[in-house]
Amino acid sequence: MKTSPIHSTIKHTIEIDEALLNDLKRLGIVETQYDLSRLCGKNNSYYSCMRAKGFGLKVGSLTFMSMRLRKRMNEIKDARVSAVLTHADRLVQRAIEEKCRLRELELSQC
Repeated sequence: MKTSPIHSTIKHTIEIDEALLNDLKRLGIVETQYDLSRLCGKNNSYYSCMRAKGFGLKVGSLTFMSMRLRKRMNEIKDARVSAVLTHADRLVQRAIEEKCRLRELELSQC
């Protein structure tokens, strides 16, 4: 059975979020999905609720996370920590760009 473009986009969006969570865990930015939710400026259950509903993190929430990481970068004096935060921000930006690309693709198929 062929999956619809919308179902495929949602699946890819969730995969992007999972990869981002795992990358941020490896960097030590977050330890749990609850930490990720808080970094997005949401309550602890945001990430798990979005997944349970079959949705990915919203681009606006990822943008908020990026701005938080950048704020921390500007406040940190330790070059190593700043480099980790910079890398984390690049990962978030890549996730935003990929979600936007998927949305454009979805719109072009309508």
